[in-house]
Amino acid sequence: MQNDRFVRFFTMTVSMLLLLWTVPAHPAHPLITDDTFTQGKGNTQIEISYKYAQDDDNGVKTRTSQPQIQVSYGILDPLDVIVTVPYLFVKTEQTGNASSVDGIGDVTTAVKWRFFGDKEGFQFAIKPSITFPTGNEEKGLGIGQSSPGASYYYKFDRQSYGVTLIGTYDQEDWCVSANAVYQHNHYGLQSDEDAYQSDIWSASLSGQYRPVEKVWLVGEAGLLRNPDKTSDTPPAYINAGVIYELTKDLELDVGFRYGLNKPAVDSTMSAAVTIRF
Repeated sequence: MQNDRFVRFFTMTVSMLLLLWTVPAHPAHPLITDDTFTQGKGNTQIEISYKYAQDDDNGVKTRTSQPQIQVSYGILDPLDVIVTVPYLFVKTEQTGNASSVDGIGDVTTAVKWRFFGDKEGFQFAIKPSITFPTGNEEKGLGIGQSSPGASYYYKFDRQSYGVTLIGTYDQEDWCVSANAVYQHNHYGLQSDEDAYQSDIWSASLSGQYRPVEKVWLVGEAGLLRNPDKTSDTPPAYINAGVIYELTKDLELDVGFRYGLNKPAVDSTMSAAVTIRF
């Protein structure tokens, strides 16, 4: 059905952004752009976030609520392992008819290695990632389970993978980061394979600034290859937010992302709490 295709396209675009999401050591959520900072050996960071996205595409209105948990652990000072688990609630309306689905999204595991720089100035890192098909593709909640039922948890034969190149210039009260990302997707449905690009690139640039103690202002701009094979227009967005440091190990943040063109998700609001220990 056309309505189902819109749901899958909307969640596919959201999923592409989720695959780029990370948690650095500086206060950076709600940014999508990653930076080179790591947790440090033996340190853990837990981020619990919520996002609400809305989009209106040719009369199809889609609303997505997404709670998410992300855990980062420092294996070595310059090396982190990161696990991201999203859950999606998607509601779609078209010509007075409404439908809704919910379920776990695709789980992503990544490793971030800062291979150059460890103090103020220029730093560079690389972050390879693997995305497991835990979301139900029939509901538009993921790129495709490898097999139905409980057994699919042990048969991840359709993983997707990606790599992010990260550059950061860091100063005490501000920093600038740039990302170049490549993502390759394996789809579980032939219809998705026919409709969506398997190779997705993206690029983004972000800035973080601390005007007063405990408060960070953040912003970014980015774009990615359109997952839809029928369009050559890359979805583009801008994003801005505020982070407040309650303590050095506890932060709260809010953000707003705005789509700059028709292929982009119209708007996304987000909030998160970040805990380190």
